[in-house]
Amino acid sequence: MPSRAPYPAKWLCERIVASRLELTSQVSMATHGPAHETRPRIFSDYDIHYVLRGVVEYIYADRTLRVPEAHFILLPPGKRFVQREPRGRNRGVALYFAHFRQAEDGPDPLKALELPFKVRAANPADAENLLRRLAQSTSTQREADPWALLRAKAGLLDLLTLLLETALRQKRLCFDPTRAGPAWLWRVLEEMDRGLGQAGMDISSLARSAHLSPSQFAHQFRRYLGAAPMKLLMRKRLQRACALLTSDELLPIKEIAAAC
Repeated sequence: MPSRAPYPAKWLCERIVASRLELTSQVSMATHGPAHETRPRIFSDYDIHYVLRGVVEYIYADRTLRVPEAHFILLPPGKRFVQREPRGRNRGVALYFAHFRQAEDGPDPLKALELPFKVRAANPADAENLLRRLAQSTSTQREADPWALLRAKAGLLDLLTLLLETALRQKRLCFDPTRAGPAWLWRVLEEMDRGLGQAGMDISSLARSAHLSPSQFAHQFRRYLGAAPMKLLMRKRLQRACALLTSDELLPIKEIAAAC
């Protein structure tokens, strides 16, 4: 059953902000002629489509989802889809599309959602303006604008906020947090981030936080994230060090080492 606020909203907002979602290509608008139909394909990333004109059908696993004008659809990675204009319309379609993914070194909060789902834009003009700005931020001319990357990241969060908030309000959001990983996994990752500068952090202390034995913890951690706990911790420390080394604060090397 679709979930109601505030629990899904709070859970999703906290974890999406803490996650590493990133656009994987330019946000673009596409137009297709009458009776357009794609070959079956598998999306490797999440896809957000917004139908500007016409009606688009998404066919997958013997199910057809019909998405009319001024509607969003959020498509999951790893599923096989056919995209087409409904039979007999022959009017052509126009839509915006954005591809994004979760970085490899963290759990994916969007797995808690039953996907795909579609929602009607509460204000189509606002939705189109947001997508137009996001397309400009991810255009091939972004090298000339040092702020384009930041605007693109902020725009992706704005787009997800608009989509998920609208879906929750329209009772289109089917939510199950256990699909995105157990509570102990999120707790351990938060502890890793807080304790990057602590020398005593090891697999035993992390396992205690998860209430698992070290061997069980290592096995389950790798199962969910595809990496050993200490390897991921080292990656996080290197990322923190790189961020501090390239910051404008010009910190001494000793301070950077202590912080990582």
